[in-house]
Amino acid sequence: MSTPGDLAHLRTAIFTQLQDRTRPLAIQDDHPDRPWLEWLGVPLARGDNFVAGPSMGLKAADLRAAGILPEVVYSCLVQTWWHPGQTDWVARTRSEIYACFDPSQIEQPGWELCREALERVNAYRLQELTPHELLEASREFWSGECNEVERMEGWLLLHLDRLERLQDVADCLFPFHYAGDPRVALSDEEARQWLRVPEEVDFRDATQILGTDRVARLLGESRVG
Repeated sequence: MSTPGDLAHLRTAIFTQLQDRTRPLAIQDDHPDRPWLEWLGVPLARGDNFVAGPSMGLKAADLRAAGILPEVVYSCLVQTWWHPGQTDWVARTRSEIYACFDPSQIEQPGWELCREALERVNAYRLQELTPHELLEASREFWSGECNEVERMEGWLLLHLDRLERLQDVADCLFPFHYAGDPRVALSDEEARQWLRVPEEVDFRDATQILGTDRVARLLGESRVG
């Protein structure tokens, strides 16, 4: 019995839907792969089961836990069989795929997908997302909640070149969703590292972006000024 979320099965479903992009894929509500197809953003409807191929070895659950964007998984799965004019993996968007896909250009067995390729495309694609998109995509990896969107988006702009996984996004946003006790005994350098302040950013500038009230709460009143 196959594991739900096997990428080979998801690829079969994706290409079945791409053959007629005006219609959703008909799949049973209780099909074990349905939640993963929803995660990938494949249009779905209630209907008959589809026949999946042999296992690929990679699992959607592992990639989600690794902070890979679902759109990157979708894009790379498509590129295993459809990569017209390409010599390497690229960060194709779903809208680009829908606009350009031609079933006559399918090549099988095509390219073999590996974790390294997914990670590389993911790092590139994260650089292309807006701060708002990064916030929404990384929310499941936060340790708490925060609704100060403008400050968080401004903070993300300082870290864009360091983002490779969704966990990296959540980690740099740590000062906004941390709800524990302040770290009053940290040295200046330790404070910078704990707050995720980039080396090239002046601490006073970082305080302005984070907000003095937040810095006071995180580091204690004596560290603000």
